[in-house]
Amino acid sequence: MTPIFRTLLPLTAAGAVLVASCGLGGCAPRSTGVQARKEATARFNQTTSLVSYDQAKQAFESGDLEVAQREVEKALARSDKEAKYWALLGRIELESKRLERAVASFGRAIECDPNFAESYYFRAIVYQRWSEREKAIADYRKAADLAPDKVNYLLAAAELMVAARQLDDARTVLLSKLAYFEHNPALHELLGDIATLDGDPSTAARSYERALVIDPDAPMLAEKTMEAYFNASEWQRCLDSARRQRERAEIAADGREKATLPRAALRYEGRSLLMLGRPTDARAIFTEHTREYPEDVEAWIDLANVSLELADLPRAEAAADRAISLAQADARGYLTRGMIESARGKSQQALEFLRQAFERAPKDTEVAVSYGLALRSVGRNAEAQVILSEALKADPDSELAKQAFAAGSLQE
Repeated sequence: MTPIFRTLLPLTAAGAVLVASCGLGGCAPRSTGVQARKEATARFNQTTSLVSYDQAKQAFESGDLEVAQREVEKALARSDKEAKYWALLGRIELESKRLERAVASFGRAIECDPNFAESYYFRAIVYQRWSEREKAIADYRKAADLAPDKVNYLLAAAELMVAARQLDDARTVLLSKLAYFEHNPALHELLGDIATLDGDPSTAARSYERALVIDPDAPMLAEKTMEAYFNASEWQRCLDSARRQRERAEIAADGREKATLPRAALRYEGRSLLMLGRPTDARAIFTEHTREYPEDVEAWIDLANVSLELADLPRAEAAADRAISLAQADARGYLTRGMIESARGKSQQALEFLRQAFERAPKDTEVAVSYGLALRSVGRNAEAQVILSEALKADPDSELAKQAFAAGSLQE
């Protein structure tokens, strides 16, 4: 045997042993190598799924729901344990009006991460559309708890609670976050709405005022503030609030054209002046109101009534006639015209206008009592008592109806 064969023989034998052992499974890949490959695959899937998710999100935000759905489904195919992927799919389904599928996707997102607030918030939107208020409120509140810095989650919960007339609960939820969101006007406005619904206009006015200080341009907020002060009989505060709106409408320092004064500001400025015992000043404001908003029935009614109070009957008549022409189904114009004719001593003409008012608003206590008294003034006492009796039944607490009916009973 040559030297080279003597050298290879041990190696060949060793090789045979090695092959034999591999054939018996002794050369299986090490577990650490398998794990490394799995981790590498997972990292690859995670990276590529994030690319698909980002593309899906961009498409969704631009309104391309078809591309968004295709890309997010790609992301989920590579990694289906990401809550934000399922939540995005749910939002796409929601926008596509596939509500059952949206709820299912939000549910999967919650399974993946029970602390992902967005899933609860958007699922609540679906429940709200289905009129499942309690489920929606629970999800909105859960979202607000998980994301305490998102005021829209908190407001959504409180607004739905208000709609469900859970006023005390809604107030408690908002007040618990008031210090954190002290400078959020929507929160103060909602507290004002709650107070209004709760029959507390004074508290409502102060909440609205606070919101208005933070955001003077918020739509309808100034009107809510003035109305609340007026309903709380805080006439001076109502007047001050209206005049602040007037100041905002003055010519700007840079010479721009004067802004239009909101009609609510004119209305509450005039009505507050009237309640403060300044009818002449109120008439000037109501006249301005009719000039600025000639189609506003309320303005003409206000002008007619204050002119009647000032015994300016020609102006009262013209304003009442204008109100009737603008709103022939509204009883108030006829009521005022009847009172004007009564002030002139024209009983039959007054009765005819009041009859027309009563036809339009038979359940209005003031109208019914005025018509009953007009009937009595022309000697139709029996008819008058019937009308007054019905008015008293409809509004047993009305002092006006009580006194008018009692006076008729004494005459009988």
